[in-house]
Amino acid sequence: MKRKKLIDFSEKGAKVLRKYCLSSLIGILVLSQTVPAYALTKAEKEKQEAQKNMEEAKQKAKDAEGKKSAAQSQVSKLTSNLVELLSDIKVLENDMANKEAEIKQAEIDYQEAKKEEEKQYLAMKKRIQYMYEKGDTEYLDIFLQVKNMSDLLNKAEYVEGIYNYDRKMLETFHETKQKVADYKEDLEEDKAEMEGMKLEYKDQQGQLETLISKKKKEVSNFDGQLALAKQEAATYAKTIEKKNEEIRKAKEEETRKRAAEEAKKKAQEAARKSAAKSTTGKSSNVNNSYSGPTAAKSSGGSAQGRSVADYGLQFLGNPYVFGGTSLTNGADCSGFTQQVYRKFGYSLPRSSSEQRSAGREVSYADAQPGDLICYAGHIAIYIGNGQIVHASSPRTGIKVGTATYRTILSVRRIV
Repeated sequence: MKRKKLIDFSEKGAKVLRKYCLSSLIGILVLSQTVPAYALTKAEKEKQEAQKNMEEAKQKAKDAEGKKSAAQSQVSKLTSNLVELLSDIKVLENDMANKEAEIKQAEIDYQEAKKEEEKQYLAMKKRIQYMYEKGDTEYLDIFLQVKNMSDLLNKAEYVEGIYNYDRKMLETFHETKQKVADYKEDLEEDKAEMEGMKLEYKDQQGQLETLISKKKKEVSNFDGQLALAKQEAATYAKTIEKKNEEIRKAKEEETRKRAAEEAKKKAQEAARKSAAKSTTGKSSNVNNSYSGPTAAKSSGGSAQGRSVADYGLQFLGNPYVFGGTSLTNGADCSGFTQQVYRKFGYSLPRSSSEQRSAGREVSYADAQPGDLICYAGHIAIYIGNGQIVHASSPRTGIKVGTATYRTILSVRRIV
């Protein structure tokens, strides 16, 4: 009787021990699955943030490049304007020098005309003074000496001629002097106008030189901004690469843990069945088998997303053709994705870089069949379980591959 009780106690103890071990093992498995899942989610979020920052840095670089180009264009235009202005100043200075020479010559001519006028005036003045001092007797003597009427008329004309000559010569010299004076005044006005223009040109020159100096500093500043933005983009690209490596390792760890979990579950199931047979003679089957990824059919996600992925899988083995858009005769990576989505009424841009902006951004951890997986210069369609279908290369054509085989820049959801 005691032996029977001891046996019963031993069997009960074994059951309790198995139950405790099973509970502990399940707890360990749950904990071991939580850690890599958390690490994967954290790495995905950090990668997504790095991708966002990298795109912002690239946009900064693009903006700085555009502003630099605009500033350089302005510098070129301003420099051209300055060269033209300096040329105008040089021509103006030459004209001013010529005008100064003309003014000097006009001054000489004026002084000569003034002298001639004064000379004529003095001569006329002396003749008038002489005739005044001699009075009427001089004229009387002249007329008394005439021999006939003809001679008389000649004498009268002679006297009148002297008077008219003096008056005419005086008027001529006065007019000449006045013309020279007017000409000189015009020249001086021209010179004054040119001096004003020169001052204005010099002011424009100063403004242009200041503006050119400012624009050159802007170009230099944009060079600094461009270099900084490129450096930031490179840093974020390295971060993305690092996070992709972390994601890859986390997924490998997750796969390893799942395999270990599956093996342990099978061992536990075998032990449970063995224990059940020894106590009840009955057996039960629990199907906890894990289905690994398959390249033949997509899994998970929306029905339409799976339809997109499954449609893409129909063309496995077809050729890769650079620039091609035929799913049967050959397509490149973006041509393949474009034509697959066209089948379902979606219009995607032609290039992989443009398709990287299509749809909306999702993290790789949330990737579903039908999503676009974007790489540098390449693009693919996600089919689930960490796999993609894509027009890979001229050597391999359209094939199935691992999504993390390269650095993932973005995941875009179209459907």
